[in-house]
Amino acid sequence: MSTAQVAFDFDPAVQALLPKDVSHAITALAANGDVDSRGAVFTKVEVVEFILDLVGYTPDEPLFQKRLLEPSCGAGDFVLVVIDRLLSSCTNAGVCAVSSVASLKHAITAVELHGDSAEVTRLQVCQKLKTEGFDADDASFLAAAWIVEGDFLLTPLQSQYDYVVGNPPYVRQELIPPPLLRLYRQRYRTMYDRADIYVPFIERSLGLLSQEGELGFICSDRWMKNKYGGPLRRLVADEFHLAVFVDMVGTKAFDREVTAYPAITVIGRAKTGVTRIAYRPKVDRITLRALARVLTGKKAD
Repeated sequence: MSTAQVAFDFDPAVQALLPKDVSHAITALAANGDVDSRGAVFTKVEVVEFILDLVGYTPDEPLFQKRLLEPSCGAGDFVLVVIDRLLSSCTNAGVCAVSSVASLKHAITAVELHGDSAEVTRLQVCQKLKTEGFDADDASFLAAAWIVEGDFLLTPLQSQYDYVVGNPPYVRQELIPPPLLRLYRQRYRTMYDRADIYVPFIERSLGLLSQEGELGFICSDRWMKNKYGGPLRRLVADEFHLAVFVDMVGTKAFDREVTAYPAITVIGRAKTGVTRIAYRPKVDRITLRALARVLTGKKAD
């Protein structure tokens, strides 16, 4: 049975409970308009679709009974594709999405620290839903429920998720305000040595997976090789399973060039199994759809 029935809630006053220096640091980061310093790199839609295929978030599944989490939704690259698949899943199952607003409320949780990005995403989600036949009130209700403004590493999430997907921010430690960095180090065992912020994003995301859940991220692969990735590698080795690794170095996976070493990783709670590996695929729908079928062991349509 899916864990989609587990209740969850957000504490809107959570920031008020934090130390003032931490709260001020979060407020400053949330207002930061510099894309580079906040690690915002946006993912091409073909790659988003590929990651969703790899974790099994496909319209032939009852996605309306599942929960999906995106820890850093930016301007909505993943969320908008997720909504398309969620609504297609409803159609395929004979479920009227427009009449299922209350249950769909829990289908998506997308967290974003940057205030303007969160608002842009809400507006895009609202417009998409209205285009799909939802009335204005229901569209606004779901957009507000799905898009949560806050620091993913500190926002309460009292649930487990069947899917966790996204492109976590790539932010070096020297760009994180010291009070916030100290708190991250206290809360996350993988925030070790020179670990960048995407490392505790992976740790927390793994902790939020349901028993059958899968995480699919595109981010730097340096945690697999560098000293700072040691605690995260041990966590994955001891409690999870790396199901898929796709080297994306040199591919056109993002909306602009990046200097990191990107890779797509799919990690699940199963502790055994093979790891399927691919290297630097061509970024187009036909190639990536075919590759996803190979990497997930699915037959061609």
